[in-house]
Amino acid sequence: RQRREDQDAFEAALVKVPEVMECYLMSGEYDYLLRVVVADAADYERIHHEQLTSLPGVARVRSSFALRAVTKRTELPIPA
Repeated sequence: RQRREDQDAFEAALVKVPEVMECYLMSGEYDYLLRVVVADAADYERIHHEQLTSLPGVARVRSSFALRAVTKRTELPIPA
Protein backbone atom coordinates (compact mmCIF):
# COMPACT_ATOMS: atom_id res chain seq x y z
CA ARG A 1 0.00 0.00 0.00
CA GLN A 2 1.02 3.53 -0.69
CA ARG A 3 1.42 6.35 1.78
CA ARG A 4 -1.47 8.84 1.83
CA GLU A 5 0.73 11.52 0.21
CA ASP A 6 1.55 9.13 -2.65
CA GLN A 7 -2.12 8.31 -3.16
CA ASP A 8 -3.00 12.01 -3.21
CA ALA A 9 -0.30 12.75 -5.82
CA PHE A 10 -1.43 9.83 -8.00
CA GLU A 11 -5.09 10.79 -7.79
CA ALA A 12 -4.42 14.47 -8.50
CA ALA A 13 -2.44 13.56 -11.63
CA LEU A 14 -4.92 10.89 -12.73
CA VAL A 15 -7.94 13.18 -12.85
CA LYS A 16 -6.11 15.20 -15.52
CA VAL A 17 -6.03 12.22 -17.93
CA PRO A 18 -9.23 12.63 -19.98
CA GLU A 19 -9.27 9.02 -21.21
CA VAL A 20 -9.72 7.76 -17.63
CA MET A 21 -13.49 7.61 -17.23
CA GLU A 22 -13.58 5.96 -13.79
CA CYS A 23 -11.09 5.23 -11.02
CA TYR A 24 -11.64 3.09 -7.94
CA LEU A 25 -9.39 2.67 -4.89
CA MET A 26 -9.29 -1.10 -4.38
CA SER A 27 -8.55 -3.65 -1.71
CA GLY A 28 -6.38 -6.63 -2.55
CA GLU A 29 -3.37 -7.04 -4.81
CA TYR A 30 -3.76 -3.85 -6.86
CA ASP A 31 -4.28 -0.35 -5.51
CA TYR A 32 -6.52 1.09 -8.23
CA LEU A 33 -8.90 -0.02 -10.96
CA LEU A 34 -9.28 2.34 -13.92
CA ARG A 35 -11.79 2.33 -16.76
CA VAL A 36 -10.07 3.91 -19.73
CA VAL A 37 -11.82 4.66 -23.02
CA VAL A 38 -9.68 4.74 -26.17
CA ALA A 39 -10.25 4.48 -29.92
CA ASP A 40 -8.22 1.32 -30.52
CA ALA A 41 -5.22 -0.72 -29.35
CA ALA A 42 -2.75 1.80 -30.75
CA ASP A 43 -4.47 4.59 -28.84
CA TYR A 44 -4.31 2.51 -25.64
CA GLU A 45 -0.60 1.90 -26.22
CA ARG A 46 -0.10 5.66 -26.52
CA ILE A 47 -2.07 6.39 -23.33
CA HIS A 48 -0.26 3.59 -21.50
CA HIS A 49 3.18 4.84 -22.56
CA GLU A 50 2.62 8.60 -22.37
CA GLN A 51 0.18 8.89 -19.48
CA LEU A 52 -0.43 5.90 -17.22
CA THR A 53 3.12 4.68 -16.64
CA SER A 54 4.34 8.20 -15.94
CA LEU A 55 1.81 8.90 -13.17
CA PRO A 56 3.37 9.45 -9.73
CA GLY A 57 3.90 6.21 -7.80
CA VAL A 58 3.07 3.81 -10.65
CA ALA A 59 5.38 0.79 -10.52
CA ARG A 60 3.45 -1.42 -12.96
CA VAL A 61 0.25 -1.49 -14.97
CA ARG A 62 -1.89 -4.57 -15.57
CA SER A 63 -4.41 -4.31 -18.41
CA SER A 64 -7.48 -6.28 -19.46
CA PHE A 65 -9.82 -5.53 -22.34
CA ALA A 66 -13.55 -6.17 -22.66
CA LEU A 67 -14.39 -8.24 -25.73
CA ARG A 68 -18.07 -7.31 -25.62
CA ALA A 69 -20.69 -6.04 -23.19
CA VAL A 70 -23.00 -8.78 -21.96
CA THR A 71 -25.09 -6.45 -19.80
CA LYS A 72 -24.78 -2.87 -18.66
CA ARG A 73 -27.34 -1.40 -16.32
CA THR A 74 -27.58 2.12 -15.05
CA GLU A 75 -30.72 1.80 -12.91
CA LEU A 76 -30.43 0.45 -9.38
CA PRO A 77 -32.69 -2.54 -8.60
CA ILE A 78 -34.54 -0.76 -5.78
CA PRO A 79 -38.17 -1.82 -5.26
CA ALA A 80 -40.76 0.97 -5.42
